Amino acid sequence: MQIKVCKNYVKKKKLTKKLALIVPDADIKVKSCIGMCHFCKTQPSALVDGKKIKKKSIKKFLKILKDK
Repeated sequence: MQIKVCKNYVKKKKLTKKLALIVPDADIKVKSCIGMCHFCKTQPSALVDGKKIKKKSIKKFLKILKDK
């Protein structure tokens, strides 16, 4: 699984640490732009295997990835 997180997200360190725990075999990268402007600064959002995913909280974001 390939996960790209925007570098402009305020809590990107917290999100990447939790992603590494939830999905240890994932390739997690912090990129300068993932094409989700205005959402990536305030909400956890990422490209997961090329699909755009965003949620209101990190908890909800991680729940989606657990189910995959």
